[in-house]
Amino acid sequence: MDHIDRQILALLEENARVSIAEIGRTVSMTQPAVAERVRRLEEQGVILGYRAVLSPKKLGRGVTTFVQFKTNDCLRFERFCEQEPEVLELYRTSGEYNYLVKIGTDSLEAYTDFQRRCGAYGFSLSMTVLAPVIAGKPLSAGEPGEGQAQSS
Repeated sequence: MDHIDRQILALLEENARVSIAEIGRTVSMTQPAVAERVRRLEEQGVILGYRAVLSPKKLGRGVTTFVQFKTNDCLRFERFCEQEPEVLELYRTSGEYNYLVKIGTDSLEAYTDFQRRCGAYGFSLSMTVLAPVIAGKPLSAGEPGEGQAQSS
């Protein structure tokens, strides 16, 4: 992947509806060349899909809570999370807790109801988001390790 691929990725990540023609003008390439690069990035699995960014608040999910969860029955807990509409993301983690769960509800009361239902599966530690500080930072913003001091 070269710097042109990274420019293309940055443009798509900023606006997935940007046209191939507009990308071509920005990176100084023909439309067929850009289309080929995008196709290749899709085939390589670098581009996994395209999506709209929705407003959680306007969809009744304005309260975001992250939950560290500890369970002895992982498969049962995962099935529970798959069925719960409040569960937006679920990550298997290392350490004392097995999972990190991102929950979206319309109120703290709704989160409390969700937490009560979770109790049957194990123990949790909750952190409710007061305000996003860095949200949705683009992956194409820089290479891993950029900005870190080099060791000699």
